[in-house]
Amino acid sequence: MHVTPFFRSCLSSAVLFLIVLASASCTSQRGKEMRQEAYSRMDQVNAGLLNEQATTAFETGQLDKALNLSNQAIDRFPKGSTHHVLRGRILMELDRLAEAERAFNEAIDLNEEDAMPHYFLGIVYERLSRDDLAHAGFMKAAEMEPDKLQFLMASVESLMAQNRLEQAEALLQERFDGFEHNAALHHLHAQLMVMQGRDDDASSSYQMASLLAPDDQDVLGEWTRLLHQQGDHAGVLASLQELRHLHEVTPALDLQLMEARSLASMGRHSDARGQYQEIVRANPDRLSTWHEFGLFAWELEDWRSLERCANRLRAAGDRSVQARLFMAVVQREEGSLEESEKTLKEILEDAPDSPMANAILAGVCLSRGKNEEAQKAMQVAVKSAPVGADDTRVTGILGTGP
Repeated sequence: MHVTPFFRSCLSSAVLFLIVLASASCTSQRGKEMRQEAYSRMDQVNAGLLNEQATTAFETGQLDKALNLSNQAIDRFPKGSTHHVLRGRILMELDRLAEAERAFNEAIDLNEEDAMPHYFLGIVYERLSRDDLAHAGFMKAAEMEPDKLQFLMASVESLMAQNRLEQAEALLQERFDGFEHNAALHHLHAQLMVMQGRDDDASSSYQMASLLAPDDQDVLGEWTRLLHQQGDHAGVLASLQELRHLHEVTPALDLQLMEARSLASMGRHSDARGQYQEIVRANPDRLSTWHEFGLFAWELEDWRSLERCANRLRAAGDRSVQARLFMAVVQREEGSLEESEKTLKEILEDAPDSPMANAILAGVCLSRGKNEEAQKAMQVAVKSAPVGADDTRVTGILGTGP
């Protein structure tokens, strides 16, 4: 076939046009992809800025604002797993647990290597009382980041919540060497030992936790309560002295009462009385403290203090058996036997089998020459008293003391 110069020229022009056209098409497609990548990077950056603002709002308690900003961040860049984690945390604080669960699962789908959503998912299940699922979440986080103590502790605590105490101890012991100088772990071990009834081991762990974290008042307070339970009154007083003088804090009311009881148990009655007086002065409307002070005063035959307690309880409208017994005993000790008898009979109308009221009534009636009534009251007292009591024991214990 003969190809003319004109045809060759046209053919060359066509090929050149196709090449240029193809090149232009490729350039246009690549440019479009580059623009899309640039927009995506911009969305990612802007989403990060929104997430930072949401974090600030969350940390300052502005939860509605935080949620709004978090939603915007996710709209901008839905593939950001950390954005979903933050959104889940905000929803948790808003008590929207089902939505929080979905947010954390979304974060896990986006980044399976991140331990945090597993940990927070465990907290969601913990709040839903699904302790088995909570433990699974905590354990997954702990396996992914074994150096994070909070994950290990959460795993142990979830086992403790299920009363799986042996498994909790095994898990704790397995990892103890890596965190042996951490006060929080010794504190958790002490609580676990208390749950297992191993008070001596618990006390040792509390002591170690307190040595490692001497400024932790909660550890010292819990240890003091355990010492009181063990009857270590000297230990109680030493711990409370440390709270007062080293930490310069006033112990909680229950610890102050333990201090008073320990002073009394060690025979330091004057100091115990002073402690009770300070407690009721600082807590005049806490009637339970007046009851305890009254029992202490009754045991010591401190009738003046007992009268103070009886009058305060009466003024507060307390008509409990114990409060009225205080008054009956005060009346008896003042020599107002008729008033005491009247008070005791009023008590027995409400609590006819009260061994204490019957025993005291027997003594009052005997002092008033009412021998038959005294005998009858004593029979009821002995019958209603603890097993093994006889009239001598009732008269000697129930009739003169609390």
